[in-house]
Amino acid sequence: MGEAKKWDENTSIRVGAVSLRTTPLDFKGNVERVRTFIKKAQEGGVHILVFPELCLSGYECGDFFWHPWVAAAAWEALLSLLPDTQGIWAAVGMPLEIGGRLYNAAAFIGEGQIGGFALKRNLPNEGVFYEPRWFTPAPIDRLVEPKSGAPAGYALPFLWNGYHIVIEICEDAWRPQRPLEVTHAHIALCLNASPYEMRKAERRRRLIQESSYRYHCVYAYANLLGNEAGKLIYEGESMIAWEGRILGATRRFSYEDGEWVWVELSTAQLNRSARKNTAPIPQNPIPIPSEPLRGEETFTSSHDHFAHLSSNNIWEELTEAIAMALWDYLWKSHSRGFVVSLSGGLDSAACAILAQLALTWAKERLGAEKYAQRLSYMPKGQLPQVHAFYQSTAQSSKETFRRAQMLAKEVGIAFYAWNLEDVVQAYERKVEGWLGRPLSWEQDDIARQNLQARARIPALWMVANLLGALLLTTSNRSEIAVGYSTMDGDTSGGLAPIGGVAKADLREWGLWAAERFGWPTLREITLSTPTAELRPGGQADEEDLMPYPLLNKLEISLVREGLSPRSLKALNVPSEWADKFIRLFETSQWKRERLAPAFHVDGHDLDPRGAGRFPILHALRQNS
Repeated sequence: MGEAKKWDENTSIRVGAVSLRTTPLDFKGNVERVRTFIKKAQEGGVHILVFPELCLSGYECGDFFWHPWVAAAAWEALLSLLPDTQGIWAAVGMPLEIGGRLYNAAAFIGEGQIGGFALKRNLPNEGVFYEPRWFTPAPIDRLVEPKSGAPAGYALPFLWNGYHIVIEICEDAWRPQRPLEVTHAHIALCLNASPYEMRKAERRRRLIQESSYRYHCVYAYANLLGNEAGKLIYEGESMIAWEGRILGATRRFSYEDGEWVWVELSTAQLNRSARKNTAPIPQNPIPIPSEPLRGEETFTSSHDHFAHLSSNNIWEELTEAIAMALWDYLWKSHSRGFVVSLSGGLDSAACAILAQLALTWAKERLGAEKYAQRLSYMPKGQLPQVHAFYQSTAQSSKETFRRAQMLAKEVGIAFYAWNLEDVVQAYERKVEGWLGRPLSWEQDDIARQNLQARARIPALWMVANLLGALLLTTSNRSEIAVGYSTMDGDTSGGLAPIGGVAKADLREWGLWAAERFGWPTLREITLSTPTAELRPGGQADEEDLMPYPLLNKLEISLVREGLSPRSLKALNVPSEWADKFIRLFETSQWKRERLAPAFHVDGHDLDPRGAGRFPILHALRQNS
């Protein structure tokens, strides 16, 4: 840690990578953050720097990319950076319009000039990605950007101080005929908008290590940071590798505007390594201006650039990811806190805990001054907090009340309790007057359960409105898959923090978190039988549905792996449970269409506006 290692006494090259917190269409803010890190890199003596994909506009502009003013604003943002690039070259992501077509591009800028534009060819069109909706793949032939006269194309080779530099943009690095395959490079720069998913970090690290080893180059990888637009989470972790080793990486899940890392290698090392690279030597590389490299120099920096790679504990990663995403959602939406219906069960406990960690970690990691700056929209003297409400009816137990109250005390959350049985009875009397008979559990079970869930929501919305706070939806992904929820009841809210987490995974997380943070009540909640407490005589979620691990297996098989209903029934599961899952999944899409936004944290999600686009009316069961 500390000062960069001097590999030998020869001339050396410093390469840097930046993780950047961006917001779609925040051209002023995005540019200032880019400018800040260019300046830091200049002060650190960095020669070559890479930023994330589409960082000038924001990656998740969606259909705003169709609006011509977005590309125009990105162009003006790029031009504003040029005067600040003396002594450094930087690859910066942006949407670029050429000849009436929009490209996902990386501008290579330095010494006050535009050296060229790398254009992305492999546009992802699966899961949460819809790039072909807006962008055109890079053509085979090289183009010329007319306003600058700079070349634009796929796998453009740049020549800087006698060294070949090639730029890859995210998906291009995962596909055949990637830029590093078609042209020799001493240094490769990779711009990314790679969202967090559980168990994904190690795959990403292997790609970077293998790229640097296979092509014998310095491989600098830059990724976005934070909750950019509401649902996707970017953990950062920009990395630089050489000859199969990761030499440096930025911190993951940072609350800062960005993080950066640089490494230094001698020219002798680069030359010796590059001789083993068998990719074709570019015949007509694009020369870019540069000052001659000098020998030993003295650089100044106040930052530690060589952060260790974080642990691979998936529950720690998940906690960090959702907490950071909640914090970003809070301040970007100018919300003044969080409201949670704390039932004494695991789902609501997780939401309350993650919201509290978001506020606690933001204050600890940003420091008082930056924390206050982020919250400058708050009324004077106020700070955001989590407000948890236990709302009982006749079916609520003393045990769940006790657990909710004790958990709130252990975690440090404001706790309130009120009884809503009078509200439920008032509604039931009105409906009985219309129905002409008393309601009964034997005849009206589901309707009476749903009424209790819905009776809890109006007051919570009122509290959220009065506080200017964000009401959190407590549904998990397993419930969402089979519609085990009440519309306008427990599904109500502005954001579903655990809507992308399977219940089986949430149970493992609960046991880990209870031990990690020292919350015994969370362990008790996690080990208790999940119950909605909406029906008299006791109720268990897994009796209403099926064992959660089995439900998760069926969901993954259908949604992520694409198995047919008939194939689901051939799995080693009871056929009646497979039939039940298929029926419930088919009839629940209308509920999924109305859910609050949920974070994408796993290999798939069920967001109908994102990765889970299924028809509302269909005949899935007929194929079983």
